[in-house]
Amino acid sequence: MNMGIYQQAAWAVVFGLTFMLVGGLVLWAYGARRGAVRLDTTGPEAAGTRLFHTRLARWFFMYGVAIVTLGTALLLWAGSIFFH
Repeated sequence: MNMGIYQQAAWAVVFGLTFMLVGGLVLWAYGARRGAVRLDTTGPEAAGTRLFHTRLARWFFMYGVAIVTLGTALLLWAGSIFFH
């Protein structure tokens, strides 16, 4: 299937916005979990929260940043096609 450059740019806008939304939600969830680590220092969930934070928080954050960056790159590429 041979898509035109404008159709590819339109799909890049759709996927770029989707990636930015997903990455933003991941970063929002990371911030919510990070705040829980500071607030919940005692109780039965404290150990699980600390374990989650130490093992996964860095990768969670990096995934969110990577997805937002990919979405931004797609939007910039599509913008350069549409406004060229």
